[in-house]
Amino acid sequence: MPKALVAYANGSEDMEVTAVASILCRGGVEVVRAAIIPEGKEIVLSHGQRTLCDVNITQCKGQQYDLIVVPGGLEGSKNCAGCPVLTELLKEQKAAGRYIGAICAAPGFVLEHHGLIGEAQATGYPGCSDNIKHYTGAGTTIDTGAKIVTGKGPAFAIDFGLACLSVLVPEATLAQVKAGMLYQG
Repeated sequence: MPKALVAYANGSEDMEVTAVASILCRGGVEVVRAAIIPEGKEIVLSHGQRTLCDVNITQCKGQQYDLIVVPGGLEGSKNCAGCPVLTELLKEQKAAGRYIGAICAAPGFVLEHHGLIGEAQATGYPGCSDNIKHYTGAGTTIDTGAKIVTGKGPAFAIDFGLACLSVLVPEATLAQVKAGMLYQG
């Protein structure tokens, strides 16, 4: 069973973090929801929703994940970018050749800020991705060579979740999840 870490920070965009975690679970992925705060497990998303995570990010040290996902939201992305433990995990993930996902402000403010995109094709929220060298502007972008999945913003949260799932499971599983969700895209 694939395993994914989804970062939940104060200020993370509600739709982006919820959609990706839900879609990964529907596809049979073991999802670890990690609070990106110094201690504790409860965070407040960008529109006020309180969420109790599975673990604090400090408990993720030394663990291996097939995918680490960083949602957007301006405040949430800045909180993720400033978290040394998450940064270390993302750099280890990249060095090991495993997938990283980011959406909205996170591709530019987290991944590119820490030198994790480089020459990869990526998308992100307009204005938050100016420093991405090969910005696609697409709703979602998967760079299989760089092992990076990116999404543009909240309207693409479901597409981004499905793109993240697509790099972890067989096509038949992805098709089942899409059918169960009545996905028409």
